[in-house]
This record gives sequence, structure tokens and C-alpha cells, in this order.
Amino acid sequence: MQVPFGEWLPDQPAYLNPGANEANNVYYAARSYKPFPSLVKFSTNNIGANSKGAGSFRSTSNVSNNFASTQTNIYKLDQGSFTSVKGSLTGTATDFFTFTQFGDYIIASNGVDAPLYYLMGTSTNFANLSTIATAGTPPVFRTSGVIRDFLVTGNQSANRNRVQWCGINDITTWTPGTKQADLQDLPGSGGQIVAITSGEYGYVFRQNEIVRMDYVGGATVFRFSVISPNRGAVYGKTVCQDNRRVFFYADDGFFEVSGDQVKAIGAEKVNRFFDIDLNKAFTDRIVAAVDPFNQLAIWLYPGASNTGNTTGICDKVIIYNYVTEKWSLAYVNASTIFTQFVGAYTVEQMDLISENLENINISLDTPFWSGGQLYLGAINSDYKAAIFSGDPGEVELQTTELELFPGLRSDITEVRPIVDAQASVAITTRERLADNPVTSSYSSMVTSGNVPVRSSGRYIRANVKIDAGTVWDHAQGVDFTASRAGGRWPIKLIQIT
Repeated sequence: MQVPFGEWLPDQPAYLNPGANEANNVYYAARSYKPFPSLVKFSTNNIGANSKGAGSFRSTSNVSNNFASTQTNIYKLDQGSFTSVKGSLTGTATDFFTFTQFGDYIIASNGVDAPLYYLMGTSTNFANLSTIATAGTPPVFRTSGVIRDFLVTGNQSANRNRVQWCGINDITTWTPGTKQADLQDLPGSGGQIVAITSGEYGYVFRQNEIVRMDYVGGATVFRFSVISPNRGAVYGKTVCQDNRRVFFYADDGFFEVSGDQVKAIGAEKVNRFFDIDLNKAFTDRIVAAVDPFNQLAIWLYPGASNTGNTTGICDKVIIYNYVTEKWSLAYVNASTIFTQFVGAYTVEQMDLISENLENINISLDTPFWSGGQLYLGAINSDYKAAIFSGDPGEVELQTTELELFPGLRSDITEVRPIVDAQASVAITTRERLADNPVTSSYSSMVTSGNVPVRSSGRYIRANVKIDAGTVWDHAQGVDFTASRAGGRWPIKLIQIT
């Protein structure tokens, strides 16, 4: 009997779950799981402490610029090496940096220190944004985005509900009424502003409200429309964006906002699982990012079992494929994640990373070395720059729990993993739904592609494991060979539904 893995649905009961009960170190594509790549470090040095934010940007001359911050410093990554480009910052352990590109300017702020700028192609260090202001003073803010031709800031130190923007296409102008620069205090009980997205229009995320900003020009400049009056984002870092699609984590689960519509994407799928699995002592460490190439929205978070997590390092990511609308889980140790542009490397520059090409962790066959491609990047647990391009970790997939013979016990003699890799299989059984499941030891695949097993029970699940480092592409399900307990003939059903 062929049983597809289906989508991972941990919020639903194991018995007759329409999808997989476990899906670790994978993501769901079209009708199959694919391997989620491991994290591979490539910088020669580290930033020395937990990252408080990171960003990757490409200049108008197509040069990549990558930055990462700690509590006290901002670092630039050049050809595999971090260099401090701003020190003596005074933020606390709970103050996080936002990096926003405005033309060739990179604007950075932590809500405590004066906002900073870096002009790509010109600057060698970050400097106070106020030093280039010609009209008014830039506010101290915690979050920002670019809507149309304006840098829009939010959550000022003096007013957590204030939105303020610069002059049209002019980062130097901040006087309200000059070149359409202005400000707006958001009314009501929506809570403080935590994130602002970018685009032709933008979303202002408050703790309990989402406001859409549309440019209308004239004296009004922007129209503000509440599109979600009772739901916002838990923290700004839980918001990520791929063009007009924005994903976020709220108090009641995962959502997507597009246009004026807010859509639940985690309800009855992963919301309850995540609420239980999240270490709530460190909720502020959740970081979201998109992998635009694979069309994944990803949230890095500290798992509840990691009770000794005091260093800011998270250990899991929950993954949402926003094309197939399906979820999965992976194990990752990292300080932060972000969408990263990688610059091109010459052979000489590769020597800076490693004198021996055989010791370089990133495959020489990948587009990484030619530059220009977007990767899902990270600051890893050693505080070094890394990308998700390595071999997958150990994969665990578990089918739904079912009765192979309704109302009867089954004897399992073989399982064929429908996986294009060497795999091993264990069987989980129980006699009553009230019983604790019992899992057999894992058995290895033989030359025929089958895994000989001996297991018996009424409620059956198959557990498939693929060893870490194994190269594979698709995992679709399993094919049971089974007979009714006490019967004489095995049966097979050959259609995957």
C-alpha cells in the first residue's frame, strides 16, 4: 500500500492525519519533500557577539554590500572578512538594528543611538544621518521602510506610535511640509509600531494593528487605512517580505498580508505546535526572512527544549513554502538569518577564505563564487557569515497513522521508501488510540530498494530516515507490504493519492 508523506500538519491528530506527522530538515515542493540545505560558514572571522540585525544590499553599480550588527558595533563583510564600520554604540541587549536601502544609501538605526547612513561606493564607515541633513533633524527610530520615493520611519524614542518620512527622494530633508516630508501619529490602541514594509505601498505593523500606507500626494502625502484592527506582529523581526507578499507572526499564529487582505496560513496546521515549541523566555529572538529562489518564508526561533539558551543562538527554523502553502521544520544553530547578496570572488580572494580549496565548505560548482545571486544567509552560532548551501542534515519523515486493514491488525514485512536516496525505516505502532506509540529500531534499505521489517499492530506509521550528508532530491512516501494479522497473503496497493 503506497502512502504519500503529504504536508506536515503537527496541529492535527496523528491518526488519519492527511499529511506527514514529522517533516524535519526538508521543505515541501510539488508532491514531494526536498532537502533543506545545511548552514555553511564562509567568513574568515566573526563579529564577536550575538547579531542584533543584518542586511544585504546591492548598489546601483551592482556591487553587493553586507552588514551585520552587534550591540556595540556594525560590521561590513568584504570578501569573506568582517571589518568594523561603526563602533561605540549604546543599545541594550534588547535593542535590534534595522537596515534599509534608500537609493545607494544604507540607513541603520537601533532606536537608541542617532540614526546612521552609509553611502555605497563612497563611505568607508557609517556616520550620523544628521550630518547630511539640510532641513530638519532625522528622528531616532526603531524601524523603517521605503514606500515609493520616501524613507518612512516608525517608533520614535519620543513617540512609539509616530510615523515620519523624509522629503520626496531626498534623505537630507526632514522638516514637515518641505518636499512632502511629514509625520503622522497613529491613533487608537494598536500598540507601538514594530515594522514597516517597503514597496509601492507599505504596511505599518503595530503590536495589535496593521495600517496600510498609500501615496496620494498633495498636502496629505500618504493615506493611512487600517486593514487589520485587532491583529499585528509580535515583534518587528517576525515580519518578512517577498515583493508584495508579506508574512508575519502574531500572538495567534502565522499570517500573510497582501493588498488589503490578511490570510491565516498557520491555523490548524502549525500554530499550536509553534506555540508549544517556542522558548517563550526568548520570544524576542525570533527572526524571519525569505528565500526568494525557493519561495520560502522562514522563521528562526529558540526551541522550548533549549532551556540553556542564554547566548542569543536559536536552534530551529519553521519553513513555509508560499507557493505550495505547506510547512516543514529544520534544525539550525544561528544568531540571525537574512536574504543575502553575495559578491563575486576571484581565485586570489578565495585564498583569503582558505589556502586549500579542498577545505572550502561551499561547493565550487555553485553560483556563490560568481556573485549576484540571492541566498538565504545567516550569522551562525560562531558569529560568522554563512549561507544555506550545504548538504542536508539528517532527514526524518513520518507518514500519517492509519489502519492498513480497517478494524484489523496488520503484519508488516517490508517497506519501500519512495525516496531517491539510501534510507532506513522504522515502524511505529499501537493497538488503541489511547496507547503510547511504540517505535521499532531502524532497518536499512537492501539492494532491491526495500527495507525488510517485522512489525505488527492496528495503527501503523512509517518513519523514514535519510542520513546527514546524503545527496538526494525527492521524498514522496512509502510502499507497505503487509497482510492481515493471522492472514496468509500480502497485499499491495500501487496508487499514490
